[in-house]
Amino acid sequence: MSQSLSLDQVIQLSAVYYLSVFILEVPSGYFSDRIGRRTTLMIAAGALVTSYCCFIIGGGFWWFAAGQFLLAAGIAMQSGTDTALLYDSLKTLGRESEYAGREANAEQWGLIMLAIATLSGGALGLIDLRLAYVFSLFSAIVMAVFVWRFVEPVHADETTALPQSFGRVLLSCFVKLREPLLGWIFLVVIVLYALAHIVFEFYQPYITLLQLPLLAASSYASLISGVVISISMFGGAIGARASIAWQSKLGLIGVLAVAMLIQLGIVAAMAIAVSPLVLALVCARNFPMALVHAPVRAAIAPRIQRTQRATYLSLQGLSERLFFALLLLGLASGLEQGAPIAESTLLGILSSTLWIGIAAALMLFIFSGRIRELLRAGVQVE
Repeated sequence: MSQSLSLDQVIQLSAVYYLSVFILEVPSGYFSDRIGRRTTLMIAAGALVTSYCCFIIGGGFWWFAAGQFLLAAGIAMQSGTDTALLYDSLKTLGRESEYAGREANAEQWGLIMLAIATLSGGALGLIDLRLAYVFSLFSAIVMAVFVWRFVEPVHADETTALPQSFGRVLLSCFVKLREPLLGWIFLVVIVLYALAHIVFEFYQPYITLLQLPLLAASSYASLISGVVISISMFGGAIGARASIAWQSKLGLIGVLAVAMLIQLGIVAAMAIAVSPLVLALVCARNFPMALVHAPVRAAIAPRIQRTQRATYLSLQGLSERLFFALLLLGLASGLEQGAPIAESTLLGILSSTLWIGIAAALMLFIFSGRIRELLRAGVQVE
């Protein structure tokens, strides 16, 4: 986009994407719960195919804007629906005990493929940046073929259950947060998300401050970016693979505590000094989030009704993004307008985030004893 448009237009296009995700995230979950998982995933695949075509064909602002909106629609429609379909299918077969292991396996291989994609996309970018979208288009077509062959799980209560309005379903999801276990998990994951994305948001300015000759080579920018993100994705795959084993040893609370400590440790390292050694830790930022993905989903899914499951998961994702956006706005409010990013400024932002994270973690884990009792009490199955 920056090759064809001015900087202000590129920023506007980023706003189109994030605003579209914000608007579509929760309604897409309701659509999935009401209309069906397979139909929603087919729409997601179609939106992604059309989006990548816009990026390949177009070169003007409105082509890119359409691509950004459709990309957001595809991701929003897929988010929550894929994992809800997995749980619904396993429950219909009476094999819901396999859910955590299969979710961890899906997360692991998803991250491995993302690592390969970012690395190959960075290499293709050396030739032509549009080639990355060509390969993404091929992947979206493969997705559409797979989804077409999916079968919607049939449930005994489908013919008797009365459809609820979007407002009632959303209100029911908020009411679910009054349950101590679900509310606690909801808040812990939001804090983890914010810490992980602070690292992602500021790693590029951090790299710039390192002033390493190789990283400053603009001719290799796409490849270097692909390598950095690829390493991070492989780290996440390792976390996903280890998640179930760690949960069996440490329990859900233990896994979440370890993930929180790792995320706080990465932010602390970045806040203390600008050093190439810290860059290795930055590459590990996906490990904690992947570590908690399957255990958290396995704790949530049985406690949410099938007709609300995708909506609830979408609400979780939206809340994570909203809290992070508010955190960024809060951090930005204390900066001098128009000032360049200096070492002291960046370290100040990271230090503020660190203390906010520590305070939030302490408040959340004060209640861990009560949460442990609820986990021992069993699962509220629909």
